[in-house]
Amino acid sequence: MSSTPQIQAQKLATEAIGQLMEFDFRAIGGSNRVYVANTQENEGSGNANLDITWDGAERTFQHIDFSLSNLRSDLTGQVAEPTLKIAAHDLFAISDWATATANFTMMDYRGLKVKRMRLFFNTPTLIDPQTYFVKSVDELSAEQMVFTLTASLGTENGNKPSARKLEI
Repeated sequence: MSSTPQIQAQKLATEAIGQLMEFDFRAIGGSNRVYVANTQENEGSGNANLDITWDGAERTFQHIDFSLSNLRSDLTGQVAEPTLKIAAHDLFAISDWATATANFTMMDYRGLKVKRMRLFFNTPTLIDPQTYFVKSVDELSAEQMVFTLTASLGTENGNKPSARKLEI
């Protein structure tokens, strides 16, 4: 009796249980930093705040609904410009956000520093966050805000040859 071998596949990547974001208004002349979290592991109503060490200090991340799309990681040297959609009514309920953005127009958000870090089970938060800047505000309504983010402040020339591009 011969048995055929079975192939078993195992997922090598661990799904993130949440995302942490810091909006740093100091990059555009302000003084506030706002911390928000979007977690998949909800406790009770799903609006539990997270107390996490961030940049060497204990920070409280307010739970808020947001999604980040158009993230990519490639070898072409192109700058990824993700889109951040965030619940505006919850965001403006955070007092630090309301204070920092008083009398803001859509243009005033340009250059705002946004740090993003994914949170995993059983992983210390010693992972360096990704840093983005607000390139444009695509929508600003009572329901949601939509930002286009970029990894640079426009000092890089995206048309120049990249050492990471594959020459064939």
